[in-house]
Amino acid sequence: MKKLIPLLFVVIMLATGCPQPEPEVHQVEIGMFTPYYVFPEVLNGKIKEVSEKNYMAVEEDVTFIKGERMTVAHRDTAGWTNDFMATFDENGNLLKCVTMDENDEAIDIWKTTVEGDKVVSAEYTYKDTLRSVGRLSYNEDGQLKEIERFRMPEDTLINSVMMTRDENGNVVEWQFYDPGDDPTSKYIYTVGQDGKYTGFKYYNKDGEVTLEQQFTYNDHGFLQRHVIIDRDGNEYVATYDYEYDDMGNWVKVFASLDEQRVLTERDITYYEE
Repeated sequence: MKKLIPLLFVVIMLATGCPQPEPEVHQVEIGMFTPYYVFPEVLNGKIKEVSEKNYMAVEEDVTFIKGERMTVAHRDTAGWTNDFMATFDENGNLLKCVTMDENDEAIDIWKTTVEGDKVVSAEYTYKDTLRSVGRLSYNEDGQLKEIERFRMPEDTLINSVMMTRDENGNVVEWQFYDPGDDPTSKYIYTVGQDGKYTGFKYYNKDGEVTLEQQFTYNDHGFLQRHVIIDRDGNEYVATYDYEYDDMGNWVKVFASLDEQRVLTERDITYYEE
């Protein structure tokens, strides 16, 4: 945690006119190999661990309170993300992400290998069995450009995805390929001036748009309004109301999607500064 600077020290520094260095800003992205891979979130601080659990929101008087834990079946029906626990190293690289059921039992696990300051591979385990390995490659600017996924234990290619970036380095397209290197499905993203995704369209292998999502953010940089449009043009709108910790990261959110009411809680552990 940040230490308080004695007032006398501040006064002396101001009096002598000594230049103040810019404070180092640490941020961590919850994205690839987590339930937020399609719409990543950026959190503040040197984060060690994030756990997230979803509950049904129960109406009481004129407000909503936390009810029972959402089951996996209910999450699937509602199109909701799974509970998870993600662990990061001090450089913000994801080390491990475990998705969990309502009893905190593991559903599946992603475990990464980090070389230098980059994730170079990720192992996917389901029901205690290693199912696949993703191998990552980067462009000359150190930006992720491709992930190849291999079936285990055969070590045969399942598929790959190539990332296309705009002139500012933002990913604007994920193009998937089959083992024969033929293009299949893809995501096309739109990006705002601040570099945040404002939405995406998902195209199947026949070039049909089967899903569209649109994102609007609040002053803290978190999702405030989420529009979901299915292949038939039906539109669903989710809204979010947050509570934050001292670092400005959300630790509780009340979400409303049509008749669904969900209360999600996060427990965030930080590395000591």
